[in-house]
Amino acid sequence: MTPNPLDQLRPNHLPDPVSFWPLAPGWWLSAFLIIVIVTLMTLFVVRYIRRNRYRRLACKQAHFIFSAYQKHNNAFQFANDCNRLLKQTALHAYPAEQVARLHGDPWLEFLSQKSGIPAFNGNPGQALGDARFQKMSVSKEMPTVKEASVAKDKPEVDVNQLHKLTVRWIRKHHA
Repeated sequence: MTPNPLDQLRPNHLPDPVSFWPLAPGWWLSAFLIIVIVTLMTLFVVRYIRRNRYRRLACKQAHFIFSAYQKHNNAFQFANDCNRLLKQTALHAYPAEQVARLHGDPWLEFLSQKSGIPAFNGNPGQALGDARFQKMSVSKEMPTVKEASVAKDKPEVDVNQLHKLTVRWIRKHHA
């Protein structure tokens, strides 16, 4: 019998297993892109949080003012506090030259323009205008015609609506 020539061959030699390291260029590119994207997303989120921090603080202050009103029940003090908070917030978001000198109807118009909320030109927004500074008749006697007209011109403050309007402006104004 003749020997089988296949028996004379050496056994199969398998190649070395594929190494995980060093990485292929495509993996390096993918890792670089992932790092860049995560870094940019983190920077944008941090910047957004820092840029809108004044809004969160102003909303907390608005809720604090409302809880203070519930203790003292002075609607005109509440209107003054809301007006002061809106002015501080506006001074933070817009240039002082544009905001600082505003009062009365121009102030209410500014608030309406910057937020798209038309309620500042009507009730309850009128409580933030110049009507806050009109004198009220203190005497118990019958008021004169002039005093009665001043008392009628002074707006009634709807505290709940004014609070909602203040918080809504703080959240919605376009800075």
